[in-house]
Amino acid sequence: MFLIQAPYPGLSATVLLPNPEFSDGEGLTDEVIPRRAMDGTVRTYVKTKGSRRKLTWDFLLTRPKGLELRAFLRVYFAVKLKLTDHNNRRWIGNFTNNPFELTTARGARPDGETTRGETMAIRLEFEGIEHA
Repeated sequence: MFLIQAPYPGLSATVLLPNPEFSDGEGLTDEVIPRRAMDGTVRTYVKTKGSRRKLTWDFLLTRPKGLELRAFLRVYFAVKLKLTDHNNRRWIGNFTNNPFELTTARGARPDGETTRGETMAIRLEFEGIEHA
């Protein structure tokens, strides 16, 4: 399971999501900055951001869970949060999506009085540090 809690450190809201699809990614947030001197020589500088990581996850959610996540993101999109991923690793940081794109992946089929089977897809991009 995937747990998102906000705001950090006084956690007051929680969203529990299913495991992400098989396309999660992790990378460094370091930058390489090329500079050219007046005599034409090129030098590069590496700007590190400590132990910060950039993480991405793709989720396929039911419609009610997608609407719950959308309401959570509307309130807590700009605050620091605590995230426990599907590998039971804890992260402290922020989402970097702008905007969050929640799309309908599969339409609903009528089933008597309700509609069933509608799924929504979203990609979450997160930047933060791993918390022990």
